[in-house]
Amino acid sequence: MRRVFVSGASGNVGRLVVRNVIERDGFELAGGFCRECGEDLGTLAGLPPIGIKASATLRDGLENSRADMVIDFTSATVLMANLEIYADLGLDAVIGTTGLSDEDFAKVESLVKERGLRWAIISNYGLGINLVKEFLSQVRPYYPYVSITDRHHPGMANAPSGTAAMLAHSVSEGPEGAVESREVYEGVLGAKIAGIPVHSERLPYPAPFSEHEIVLGRKDEIIRITISDFTSEIYMDGVFLAAERLPFMPPGTLARSLSEFK
Repeated sequence: MRRVFVSGASGNVGRLVVRNVIERDGFELAGGFCRECGEDLGTLAGLPPIGIKASATLRDGLENSRADMVIDFTSATVLMANLEIYADLGLDAVIGTTGLSDEDFAKVESLVKERGLRWAIISNYGLGINLVKEFLSQVRPYYPYVSITDRHHPGMANAPSGTAAMLAHSVSEGPEGAVESREVYEGVLGAKIAGIPVHSERLPYPAPFSEHEIVLGRKDEIIRITISDFTSEIYMDGVFLAAERLPFMPPGTLARSLSEFK
């Protein structure tokens, strides 16, 4: 039985993580941390009370809960501080928070290797987006034109989404199609991430709807792939696939893709 601590337990995804920890075989809820300190985690997740209260501080909650693993869906503004605590305590961690910079990831990689940790930091745990990512790796060498668009509600924290940035990095290797158009307005052809044009749309879609569209082109052919997600429940199978298999990975593992847990 793996004892799981949930950081960000009252958030949209955090509440689902709490429910799934309680309901899935092989997991036990050790505790949780969120702004509603002292409130019952079951109640926050929309379940009957379970007698486990949200901790007042993250470090105290982890130290008192005897957790084996932490699942973190918090905010990029606090994530690096959270990771320092997980590293100090030597905890396995499944991280769903997005928005870390390349500089942040360099620090995280060093921390994981130096401390012999096992962490998964994946921008999107949805099965659909990860299967599409594998497809893109196979076809990208034949399609020199690539464009990525992410669509979210106006309250989305980041632009672009972490998923859009992940997709851009995943297709950065390959031929580059020539574009002769001159940008009359800067960025109108898309901000470049790893050389790939990325567009973000923020329109009044009902949260937590999200959509990512990848367009690939070669002479006489265009491929359009659209992944639309309507609830955050679609992330749970990926989150718990990582949670199940991460403890069996070698120390010093930093997983960046679900494909590493096949």
